[in-house]
Amino acid sequence: MVQQSLDVVRLNLGCGSDVRAGWTNVDKFPANDQVVQADFPLLPFADNSADEILLSHVLEHFGFKDGETLCREIHRVLKPGGMAYIEVPDIAWCAAQFLGAPEPNMYTEVTNEYHTNHRWGLFAMALWGDQHNDGLYHKWGYTAHRMCYLLQHVGFARADVNYGFSHGVQVLCANAYK
Repeated sequence: MVQQSLDVVRLNLGCGSDVRAGWTNVDKFPANDQVVQADFPLLPFADNSADEILLSHVLEHFGFKDGETLCREIHRVLKPGGMAYIEVPDIAWCAAQFLGAPEPNMYTEVTNEYHTNHRWGLFAMALWGDQHNDGLYHKWGYTAHRMCYLLQHVGFARADVNYGFSHGVQVLCANAYK
């Protein structure tokens, strides 16, 4: 990412507890008073006002249409030449892991259901979210092809998608340039 300077505006959207110094941290459910409260997909920022926007494990929490709206809003808010970094679970990898994982007896074999590599643990959570509150449901999934298409469809000049590993699963790491 670009080096921080006094006039660089960086937005960390859907930050949860990942509050970053030098960024405007924004979430629907603020973790503390350093986080700005906002409800997406519409963003409370002026056109062409941000240099960088980060969405880490956020976009999958929106349905198909709201996800597209959020991406349009990110494009609107970014300055010309600005960059959005978007990280989401790789739905194809997660689905393959889910289908290939063992199916334990949920009532006798599962001790820590959210952090084990069986079908109804980590892999199910990667597909549908951990669902501990209203903000933690996954409503849509992305492949690399779908992510590139979406970002170009909403107006980004270029979108590069690479693979990474985060939160125990393979992820798509997209850099989208206005």
